[in-house]
Amino acid sequence: MIGARFGLEDGNAMELIDTHCHLEAAAFRDDLAAVIQHAVEHGVNGMVAVGVSPADFAAQRRAVTGARREGLSAWAAFGTHPWWAERVDANAAISALEASWGDDERPVAVGEIGLDFARDDIDAERQNALFTAQLDWAAERDLPVILHERKSADRLLYWLRRRQHAGGVVHGFTGSRQQAEQFIEQGLFIGVGGAITHPGAHRMHRMMRELPLEALVLETDAPNQPGHAHRGECNMPGYLPENLSALASLRGLDRDELGETIERNVERLFKGRLRYNAVDRPFT
Repeated sequence: MIGARFGLEDGNAMELIDTHCHLEAAAFRDDLAAVIQHAVEHGVNGMVAVGVSPADFAAQRRAVTGARREGLSAWAAFGTHPWWAERVDANAAISALEASWGDDERPVAVGEIGLDFARDDIDAERQNALFTAQLDWAAERDLPVILHERKSADRLLYWLRRRQHAGGVVHGFTGSRQQAEQFIEQGLFIGVGGAITHPGAHRMHRMMRELPLEALVLETDAPNQPGHAHRGECNMPGYLPENLSALASLRGLDRDELGETIERNVERLFKGRLRYNAVDRPFT
């Protein structure tokens, strides 16, 4: 991969991958090159651009190609977010995934999919149908899933225990340590985002001290959910190292050694698919 790297004493380099950002977002549209260069300069080697609706898949492809042109490795995950359940039914979501699977370059995961019961204006039945259809489609292709979870951990676990799946990651996790451990038992990773940098996030800090390191990966959710140092700002993939530093501090670990562990976790999460995407290859 191309890009700035964290130097290690033995001369090797650590790959720092943002496992969840939204490169196609309107906040980045006018100056994606600057966003990518900022990430490279801050030691981010790659990004997984995560989708939220079929309407944005084409923009995702363009953003991934644009990131590669700026010297950063990038890949795409496609999926329909539960907030879109009223506008995209399960059949339409699967048709969009089928189309993405027919491209020259296939997605590395299915996401962002999941359930969100924090909002009253979304039909739970439609969400369940949308989620399980995409979960099944991913399992048939041995693709990990990127899960959206808000007040829905128990229901997500219900479906994961009853259906075949190929693992994945719980993004933006807001549940309890016990629920996190149950996701890990199901073969999922926990995404560590900017929330870990907030001084008052005591419950999050306790959980991140206690969960197994082998189950954690880093993410930003850029341009959403900025960390403590960037409250009120647009979140950037280049802020990812701040999440690594916060986690290292909480665990009392050397940052570079922790980064190597996280790097191995990312490889396992995406089942080695990231290495097969060349930086200079257009995402068609």
